[in-house]
Amino acid sequence: MKTKRLAGIVILIVAFTVGCTGNYGLVKRQAPADEKMTLAELMENWEDYDIYYGKPALSLPKNILFDPKNNKTSIVGEGWHKISDQQTLSETIRAIQVNWDNHEVMIIEGPDKQFLGYMYCSWGFGEPGAMSWTPSIYDVRLVDEHTVHVFQGV
Repeated sequence: MKTKRLAGIVILIVAFTVGCTGNYGLVKRQAPADEKMTLAELMENWEDYDIYYGKPALSLPKNILFDPKNNKTSIVGEGWHKISDQQTLSETIRAIQVNWDNHEVMIIEGPDKQFLGYMYCSWGFGEPGAMSWTPSIYDVRLVDEHTVHVFQGV
């Protein structure tokens, strides 16, 4: 009886895992071997992106999302506020740097590891030097073939 119950639980876990992996992406650190995108490059080329800042409830701006204009995918989500000019972008970056620790440019990847954009964000989890660390506070979900929903962290 215990064997059947255990087998049933294992089947449910496998089915849940397989079912959930197909339409999720992630926000991850840039690999050291890759040519890294810098914040200075993003600021210099700001007009090439649709830019939004994230501001969790009752908080200061904590992250900035850079959605490339030249790709076929749009990034959407609740709590993201459009940045339309370079001055607002500079002020938001300064606010993040002054009020939060551990900020860097991360990559937003889709379910099949396709590049979707960048996020300049602060984080407070994990070991900063560990490449296996991924900020779990951001949830990236494929809505359809041209839309990705990014839930901002807490």
